[in-house]
Amino acid sequence: MIPVSLYGADESELDRFFSVLPELVSNAYEDRPYQETLFSISGDNVIRHIEIADAWAKQTPFAWPEDVLMEVDMAIQTVKYPDVGLLEHLLTLENIDCERVSTWMHFETNVYPIYSKEACAGLEKLGLVTPFKPDDIASYGLYVQRLEGLKVHAPADGMPENGLPRARILQLGLERFE
Repeated sequence: MIPVSLYGADESELDRFFSVLPELVSNAYEDRPYQETLFSISGDNVIRHIEIADAWAKQTPFAWPEDVLMEVDMAIQTVKYPDVGLLEHLLTLENIDCERVSTWMHFETNVYPIYSKEACAGLEKLGLVTPFKPDDIASYGLYVQRLEGLKVHAPADGMPENGLPRARILQLGLERFE
């Protein structure tokens, strides 16, 4: 049975995607900078985790006052997967969009996917309209729901076992899906 978040998908393309996914991500575990970043996140210091994620993504370091730091910290600690609504107010900060917030959430939780234009295009190839709008939290929320649906729908042999978060495997697979 197909999850609600995947209704409208081209089932033959979904089957094809999962049949080629292990090959599409066969080199994913070789991405040393990603792995080093992923495994360097430990403890409860959300702000430090954001700094680590930003360094991996080559983002300009933030310089926020203490009250903003506390607000960001609280938002990230409060949000529960797969919801993203509580993150919307972070988009009002300078140089912050859904791509950047998704990177923070990915490294902080290992379950949120990193939002990318290429992965949204991959979802479109599956028949799943998923607009890429970095300044719209609802578009990121739809993306998260789509990837969660893919996790639920994945056949046992469709998700490679390689120690990386399933969200990362699906994101990379969608980016590389032809």
